[in-house]
Amino acid sequence: MSCTNPYVVNIPGPRGQAGTNGTNGTNGVDAFTYTTAQFFVPPLGGYVVVQVDNSSFLPESIQGQFFVSVQGCGYMQVADVVGLNVTLGNPAAGLLGIPNAIPTTLIPVGALITLAGAIGPQGAAGVSGGAPVGASYICRTSDVTLTNETALDSLAAGYMKTAGSSGAGAVSTVATVPVGDISGTLPIAKGGTGVTTVPTNGQLPIGNGTGYTVAALTAGSGIAITNGAGAITIAATAAASFNYVTFTRRVTGTPGSGAPDVGASLTKNPFSLTDFPSGSWNGIDTASGFTASTGRFTAALSGYYRIDVALMLSAYTGTASSVSFRIRKNGVTDIGPTNSQSTNSTSISGPFFIQYIDQASAGDYYEVLVTTGPLNGYYVREGASFSIQRIQA
Repeated sequence: MSCTNPYVVNIPGPRGQAGTNGTNGTNGVDAFTYTTAQFFVPPLGGYVVVQVDNSSFLPESIQGQFFVSVQGCGYMQVADVVGLNVTLGNPAAGLLGIPNAIPTTLIPVGALITLAGAIGPQGAAGVSGGAPVGASYICRTSDVTLTNETALDSLAAGYMKTAGSSGAGAVSTVATVPVGDISGTLPIAKGGTGVTTVPTNGQLPIGNGTGYTVAALTAGSGIAITNGAGAITIAATAAASFNYVTFTRRVTGTPGSGAPDVGASLTKNPFSLTDFPSGSWNGIDTASGFTASTGRFTAALSGYYRIDVALMLSAYTGTASSVSFRIRKNGVTDIGPTNSQSTNSTSISGPFFIQYIDQASAGDYYEVLVTTGPLNGYYVREGASFSIQRIQA
């Protein structure tokens, strides 16, 4: 080494800071662009004009021979380029291995478009495949090429059950379906009842206007229904015994000899032995509830009673006067119509009638009362009667 010619040796210094990242390429220059207006995917074999930021990167080529990839759409054929308007075609069906977006799909503003290569030649048709002949199959008709198949047309009768994606299904011609394979409710429209209620003894599906209700029969009057397991027995019930009560008391006396005579301005019971100690009567079933001393009939049983009163009247003198008679219940209440008559003759007047049906409780009693006017008295003559019959419980 010469002292006059120094030898310079470079010694590495410390590493400097990292440089900034590079910027993206220029739009158009690097083979991509963006849509500046939205558009709808055209139908297969159709075309649409798409507006873009830049079209200078698209190569010169025969119309329709190269493709671009459109974000959200797929591969489109370039049919024409006029400035920033690019006409793109949606390839016909079968031209692409992977289909584009469904026609009418909206592609928004800012969708990326990149250059794609030209479509390659169509490959040769694939070799025909075939299913394994030994697999299990259910066929409509018999197939001699299969070794393990069931032909439905060959089933004369039977039941076939196959496992499905959601449980089990059934295919049958003439079959008895096992109960364990039946589920759900069969509606009326399909021949069922539409109900799932388990009936108790004697219950039936009974129409309710919109469907069926499980219910039992209801017994009416005089009917008895007995429900059993799988049986309903309907029978007539024995009619309740009815106690028929009848009573009649009839006047047999004549005026001056046993005929009750009711003086002027009086109220009397013409069938009372107390009111007319010399009265003359006969009767039918008078022991059924009639008391001779009071002339009253007392109901021993509750129910409906028909009361009949027939009076034959004649006045003491020819003086005009009036007379009325009525039915009284329990000594305080007049029931039914009141018959009023006027006469100015001593001859027989009548017969006059009152008939009434009343509901009585046990212990109620009935009597007949005759009331005369102030100018004359009256005989209650032979043939006059007081009758009562119990007609309904």
